[in-house]
Amino acid sequence: MKLQTTDLDKMQLLEGLDPIIQNALLTHFHTRTYAKNESVVQKGLASAELYFLVSGRLKVVDFIQNGREIGFVFVNPGMHFGELSLIDGRPRSASIIATEPSIVIVLPKKEAQQLIFSVPHVSKKLLLQLTDTIRKDNEHILLLGSGSAYCRIYKLLLQQIESVGGETIIERVLTQHEMAIMTNTTRETVSRAISQLQETGVVRKEGKRLIVQKLDALKHLSLDV
Repeated sequence: MKLQTTDLDKMQLLEGLDPIIQNALLTHFHTRTYAKNESVVQKGLASAELYFLVSGRLKVVDFIQNGREIGFVFVNPGMHFGELSLIDGRPRSASIIATEPSIVIVLPKKEAQQLIFSVPHVSKKLLLQLTDTIRKDNEHILLLGSGSAYCRIYKLLLQQIESVGGETIIERVLTQHEMAIMTNTTRETVSRAISQLQETGVVRKEGKRLIVQKLDALKHLSLDV
């Protein structure tokens, strides 16, 4: 694909950059495409490129000793990844896998480091996003420390909630497999937990959305009691 400056404006880290800088970056980016379930980044490998997701969806995962997949976060279009290895030069700390066909643009090490260290607009955004990532990781650690699988599932749902048009909803519900790896449980357990919420009227499914009808009840169910 041929990149334009309008494509860079869709990237959270690059939005609002000086057009001169954007045009200079365009000469260095290259594009990679990935099929569903294809590895984008492998944990432990050396790499120092900065990645931006143009389309599709990716998941950041690790694997525990028994081979079970543990999920951390999902990468959606407009988001970037790879900045940690770019900053400290250490191997990748997690694997990233495409959950659907995806297009990624990649900025080589030299240009990426110059961008994040020499452009204050980008440096500030990166620091704010790293702070947000740390906060979310802390929340996820607390979630995984919850006693029961059902509590972990309900806590995860609460983290996804947003208010739209006066309704409390989860705009894009994770798949049962995605929820299972995010909560260190099984798809069957996730299915039972969601069914229980629907049967008691706590939530209602509308296409890919989940309408939360009884927020206080969901909060109570998420407690370790």
